[in-house]
Amino acid sequence: MKTVPPPLAVGDTISIVAPAGNIPDRQRYLNGCSLLREMGFQILEQHKEWPGTSFLADDDESRAKEFMSAWCHPDVKAVFALRGGYGSLRIAAQLDLDVISKHPKFLIGFSDITILLNHIACHANMLCLHGPVVSSLAACERSSIERLYHCMIGGWNLQLTEKIEIIRPAPAVSGTLVGGNLSSLVTLLGTGLDLDYQDSILLLEDVNEPLYRLDRLLTQFYLAGKFAGVKGIILGDFCSSDDLDRNEQQRTEEFVWKRVSELAGDQAVPIWGKFPIGHNRHNITLPIGARCTMDSSRAALSFDAG
Repeated sequence: MKTVPPPLAVGDTISIVAPAGNIPDRQRYLNGCSLLREMGFQILEQHKEWPGTSFLADDDESRAKEFMSAWCHPDVKAVFALRGGYGSLRIAAQLDLDVISKHPKFLIGFSDITILLNHIACHANMLCLHGPVVSSLAACERSSIERLYHCMIGGWNLQLTEKIEIIRPAPAVSGTLVGGNLSSLVTLLGTGLDLDYQDSILLLEDVNEPLYRLDRLLTQFYLAGKFAGVKGIILGDFCSSDDLDRNEQQRTEEFVWKRVSELAGDQAVPIWGKFPIGHNRHNITLPIGARCTMDSSRAALSFDAG
């Protein structure tokens, strides 16, 4: 059974950390902070800045230290990622999982933060939240913000019913929810940070990848044996957040759906598309590491600690 961090309450303190990239537009960070304060939370050192080293928010040692300091701070009840980008891979092995497991609290983020969410869920046995980062929060739809809030205050196990595409129907199945950003997951292959996808509900999304790169990523994932043994597959958004060409979006969706169906082969697993996660305004929060049930007959997801 996964450790479920204590729910947050009004007045609790959140620490914002940057384990990956920095943000060129600081106003996005400030807007995200404002929303968190409107929810009733306090922000530790909300005026802090990150020095930035090339495409990273700071050097590896400083980013790992910031993460662990936030996790160990007695007043901090949740750790919220500033943004994704790139960099989590460089610090994941530096995190002290024993310390993390002794101080349960929610880690929240997506995109490159996928690496840390799954690393902590798998190796520290702790439920994490795949949801908006602080720099994307203010741009999210109201329903996504509300879902995030309910997860933070303990409602992560509320059943979800969404308007989705049932690509491959199958009877209801249950498994551990893992995954997130496809590009990030592929970087773990062959490393000591790699994940076990057996008996999992696999969640995948990505952004700004041309079709040939999506094909390469999915094929590599398949050849590494990662589709074998999954109980179900949930496909989120694979299009650019600023891509307004509906025909191009549809072409990308259909390509991913077809390719994943091919790679899943004859496995009798449900495959869903158009699930509202990814780099767009509708990015609902899901509990990585939770026991998840996919019910295609009702397009419903339900969760428990396993």
